[in-house]
Formats: sequence, C-alpha cells, structure tokens
Amino acid sequence: MKRISAKEFSEQYAAAGNLAVVDVRTPAEFNSVFLPGSTNVPVSDIHPQAVHDVAETGPVYLMCRTQKRAEMACEKLAGQVKCELVVIEGGIENVDPKLLRQGARKTIALDRQMRITAGLMVLVGVAGGFFIHPVWFGLSGFVGAGLMFSGITDACPMLMVLARMPWNKA
Repeated sequence: MKRISAKEFSEQYAAAGNLAVVDVRTPAEFNSVFLPGSTNVPVSDIHPQAVHDVAETGPVYLMCRTQKRAEMACEKLAGQVKCELVVIEGGIENVDPKLLRQGARKTIALDRQMRITAGLMVLVGVAGGFFIHPVWFGLSGFVGAGLMFSGITDACPMLMVLARMPWNKA
C-alpha cells in the first residue's frame, strides 16, 4: 500500500489540478466538504470498475476523513486494479483547506456517529438494567463485545450499517 502525506498531495494537486482522486466517505460527508474533481465512491460500495472509471493508468489517490477507510478500500481492491493506489495520509482533514469546497449540507462524520450510537446503546442498556429489568444489561455487554470485535478484526459492522442510513445518502 503506497501512501502520500496530505501536505505532499496538496502540493501536487495545486500544481497539476487534475489528479485522479476517489473519496471513499459517505455521500453526505462528501457533500459537506469535498475536493473539486474527486469522485465519491463510499468504501462500502467500492469495486474495481469504479476505480477504472476514474483512471485506468497512473496513480489513483484514495481519500477519506482521516485515512482509515481509504486504507480499507485499498486492501479491498488489492490485486484487482491495474493502476497504482495511493492512500492520502491524514485524509481530507489534513489536505490544504484552500483546495477544498464547502457543500450546502453539513453532516456528522461516520466515526462520530458510530461513537454516539454505541454510547447511546450502552446508556440505554445500563438505564434499562437498573430501572426496567436486569436483562437490559445484556445490551451494554453486546455493544462492548462488538467494540472489541471491531478493534480486533479492524472491521466494524455498526459503521457499515450507519453508512447505509438515509441521512448518510446524497
């Protein structure tokens, strides 16, 4: 997996202006702030043809908010595309802000949505366990087990479900 710093990418983009960039964030995140000329293909929907549609040869830069989803997309596409895939380290958060455009709609980043949802589920499980029935404590345990699974496997089913929610669509 090849990487490029957001600073170096920003310099190349400013100089060339026509780099092949695939933004793997959700459509809602993309619509809130984006790099002009980039193509939005959420990591959950990424496939080789989407990358070939952007560029058959030459490097294709993969970008997300911080770089984690770009790395996931790169791993998912490994060996399936002819072009070189390059992950932008630090993601759009570290790209030169002068290069970015603000969209009409603001959205909460997907990883923050996941933390809010997990926290709410734990809170409901604890409150339900104290005030309704002890079986509700199981919800908190289930969320804890899910977070452990996510940390161990580096895959997050909750994140993938949230990415498909209506508020995260264009």
